[in-house]
Amino acid sequence: MKLLGRVALGLVGLILVALIIGALLPRRWHVEQSILIKAPPEQIHPFLEDLRRWVDWSAWNKELDPKVVWTWEGPDRGVGARWAWSGPVMGKGRMEVVKSDASVGLTVDEAIESEEVNAQGRFLYTREGDGTKVTWIDEGALPPVIGGYFRGMIESMLAENFSKGLTKLKGLVEALPPPPPPTPVAEDAEPDAGTSAADSGSP
Repeated sequence: MKLLGRVALGLVGLILVALIIGALLPRRWHVEQSILIKAPPEQIHPFLEDLRRWVDWSAWNKELDPKVVWTWEGPDRGVGARWAWSGPVMGKGRMEVVKSDASVGLTVDEAIESEEVNAQGRFLYTREGDGTKVTWIDEGALPPVIGGYFRGMIESMLAENFSKGLTKLKGLVEALPPPPPPTPVAEDAEPDAGTSAADSGSP
């Protein structure tokens, strides 16, 4: 009995130590991945601000979770557009576009396995020569105590999925026909002397 008591006391001690360490571990994640796409931001932005098109390029698709159920609400694109999902692999979550600028980028608020927003994703556009550098940043907080133990795993998984998604996005955008060149603005032609005389009423 004394041995069992000591074993039980030891297990309690280990659990307490694990809880204390978990409470001290950082539980905020930050992931950042970039890719250079040979296209202007205006050709990239429609694939991002229309959340329905995310399933065409992101790693979170039917191949990952064939039983996932998607719902979209709000406007078709831009600020206020919302996307929710629920599936055995992808879990439950939702996102909403809160900022959208075709020349700057996009920001989405995310609620992952939560009713409250607990993460935020951003896409930033930087012009580089004839292309655009797209940087995908995502950060948020894991649950207290145990969350810190999983931060590294979450960051590694997200970085891999972001890289896959950006690579597929690059392929889709670069396969589009190039945008038409801007129409040159014709300089105003100077009126001929005859027309000026007739308009002025001169003989």
